[in-house]
Amino acid sequence: MWEQRAAVTVFTLMVCVWGGVAEDCSYVSLFKHLNLNNKTDSQAHLRPVRNWTTQTVVRVNMVVYGIIEVNEKAQTFTVQTWRSTEWKNEFLSWDPKRFCGIRVMEVPRGMMWIPDIYIQEDTSDNGATLYSRHLQLLSDGSVSSMAKGELKAICQMNLYHFPVDVQRCNISFGPFSLSGIAITQLSDGTFLTNLSETHMATNGEWEMTRIAIYPGFETYNEIKVARLNYQITLKRRPMLYIINCILPLFYFLVLDVGTFFISEARGEKLSLKVTLLLSISVLLLILQDILPSTSDQLPLIALYSIIIFSLMALSLMEAMLVSFLIDLDSCPAKPEPAPSCVVTETQMEAPQAEPSEERPEEEQGEKEAHQDLFLLKLILEEVKSVRQEVPSEVSPGDRKLGFYSRLAVKIDVTFFWVYVITNVLFLLYIYALWTLV
Repeated sequence: MWEQRAAVTVFTLMVCVWGGVAEDCSYVSLFKHLNLNNKTDSQAHLRPVRNWTTQTVVRVNMVVYGIIEVNEKAQTFTVQTWRSTEWKNEFLSWDPKRFCGIRVMEVPRGMMWIPDIYIQEDTSDNGATLYSRHLQLLSDGSVSSMAKGELKAICQMNLYHFPVDVQRCNISFGPFSLSGIAITQLSDGTFLTNLSETHMATNGEWEMTRIAIYPGFETYNEIKVARLNYQITLKRRPMLYIINCILPLFYFLVLDVGTFFISEARGEKLSLKVTLLLSISVLLLILQDILPSTSDQLPLIALYSIIIFSLMALSLMEAMLVSFLIDLDSCPAKPEPAPSCVVTETQMEAPQAEPSEERPEEEQGEKEAHQDLFLLKLILEEVKSVRQEVPSEVSPGDRKLGFYSRLAVKIDVTFFWVYVITNVLFLLYIYALWTLV
């Protein structure tokens, strides 16, 4: 019995002596095992490969969880991103079984080599990105670094189909070093798109529809340098611009067509057309504040506004021409002098007997009344003669139009149909271009 206990004790001591290091389950022992305490500056800043010809493969991931701003004038966009970078350190690996199953350990950021990766389109401040203070070290030597923050990048935007446009902005990752580093993706674009849509906190006017990844190369002094391009597809929500810009322009166009049914004899037609032109001018000023001046192509909404403005200006000129022709036809070619209704003094004098020197006042009053009655008879006869010379007016339905009035009607009808057909074809053309986006 005593011999059995002694044998068990000796065996236990042997196991403890042989596996004493393995039974230490602290990060400190693993830290000492990896010799991180004695790392020099050169070891922390040199690429961790056993053979200098071996490339260090850096895998990059980027998740977009917020669209902050898209500035069309400055040609930039701002997003909130999570970025992770992974690479392998060939000198830092261990067997998890010897350290109680430890597979991941955090190491201070300044104690290990970190690849210099930059974003080519980045214009944000250095303080906009928050880097993790520790690196994640795996048992196989893989190292990962996390970064979170606001990314402001340049984006060449095509605003031809504004406000139903789709923008594709690139974010290109590349190393500062011209050799020894290869960049590749950590996850595919479909996974990153779904992950971004799941964690999207805010997007406002824009909606992210896709993240595509395209690896590539750039040549510097005959040296190929790896690049990894993330293409973010952003789609604008156009409802606000349709309500505030496109529909008012369409309503102004309908109102301008309705002015053709207003009589030329009234002055409201010209004043209404001028008011519509001024309203479109206000909308053009609003568009000027939105659209960039550096666009290579004129946006469709600007073309839409300019064409409608031009058509309404032609409509105003046509209304002025028609009104002029109608007024020209109403003027006589050779105006005849109106018959005179002035009664001469001789006509006013009625035949009367010579007054006696002594005449009573009653006879004087009768004489004046007789003169007034005679004057009224002369005026009545003059009016009758005028009515016989001038023909009676005909009704508006039976009155025949003059040459200029007939010409004005033909011009008005022809321009109306040309105006309506041109507007319909133009609207169908704009709609087709917008729906093909």
